[in-house]
Amino acid sequence: MNIIDEITIPENKRIVEYTMGFGKVNLIAILLLIPILAITYLPFILIWDYETFKLGKELFMDYILIYILGGAIIHELLHGFTWGFFASKGLKSIKFGVKWKLLTPYCHCKEPLMVKHYKIGGAMPLIIMGIIPSIIGLIIGHGGILSFGIFFTWAASGDMIALYMLHGIDNDIYVSDHPEKMGFLRAID
Repeated sequence: MNIIDEITIPENKRIVEYTMGFGKVNLIAILLLIPILAITYLPFILIWDYETFKLGKELFMDYILIYILGGAIIHELLHGFTWGFFASKGLKSIKFGVKWKLLTPYCHCKEPLMVKHYKIGGAMPLIIMGIIPSIIGLIIGHGGILSFGIFFTWAASGDMIALYMLHGIDNDIYVSDHPEKMGFLRAID
């Protein structure tokens, strides 16, 4: 597949890639676990206690395969439905699939979106599956819900990296989801 075929290039514009290799993404994702735990796990232990967390974590671990498989699908659906809401062709612009070499499901928007809409779609799994359950688990003292939130916050590391890559680009500029790599494309003068 040719990247240029995937997007419409405005006249007199050139395409700039904002991408990152999967090795670097994975390294950053591992490092992101430190602040994620500092923001979620440490306050939980201070407010509640380790035993409360441990009981919930064990419950979470009992169903980890279901959470991974179902969560990966829901994660991509959240991207797709959100981007589809903002795409001019709706869900017809959304492609779901699996990268079999990595055993990773993916969602790809085939049309350019405004940065602000791309950000919302990029952040949706982090918010719905990560941040909200983490806050609920912390408030009610449920280590299983907190573990779910921690895991899916961490699972959204690639999304957090993409959101960081969008930092500094005007929200009303259009970007295209990169069809093959982690990142996006932008047409500039």
